Amino acid sequence: MAACTTTNPSNSGYARAVTRAIALAGLLALTSCASHRGVLVAQTGEHRLTARDTDSGVTVVMTSGAWEGVPEDLESELAVLHILVVNEGQQPVLLAPGDFEFRDRRGFTYAILDAGASFRLATDAGRSSRSYDFDLAQGYDVGGPGKVEAIRPQGDIARLALPWGVLMPGTQMRGYLYLEPVASTANGGTLTWHMTTPAHQPIADVEFPLAVAR
Repeated sequence: MAACTTTNPSNSGYARAVTRAIALAGLLALTSCASHRGVLVAQTGEHRLTARDTDSGVTVVMTSGAWEGVPEDLESELAVLHILVVNEGQQPVLLAPGDFEFRDRRGFTYAILDAGASFRLATDAGRSSRSYDFDLAQGYDVGGPGKVEAIRPQGDIARLALPWGVLMPGTQMRGYLYLEPVASTANGGTLTWHMTTPAHQPIADVEFPLAVAR
């Protein structure tokens, strides 16, 4: 795999090597971080980042400070990130908790908290007007060796979680990704999605360098 660079728009001299051709489409301001202290934000303070892997045609949009479910104070207990994955490429992509990793600036890893949500392609007999049927009790591929821990799916945590499954070409999936609390022990780190095929063949590493809003 070739290496490429991810550039911070606030500092054109800042570059970071990542796996294969990840092109950051840009950092877009969503809201001021002053009202969301303790949440993970871009290094320049924005709450929304967009990344695109030009080879696979996959786009990932990460948004922080966006939780609107129950428990209402969830962001004060956990790190909560909204993730949108759009597959405009030609091959299926695996969404699995073990393929996500958050590592702080000291090198310590934080667990992805798995609420157990998953999805499957609807069958012709059971297909509704939606693209997918959902089944929280369904088994799914946990993916790579990343640090994953189960979380009690109270309130809206499971219903609004990023579900796990195989994202087919021409489709998209969205939901919240939950992590162990970061703000009390770190000032920032990097969220990495080790994107693979359903057969666990590497596609690309998508990286989001993040800081804790203080």
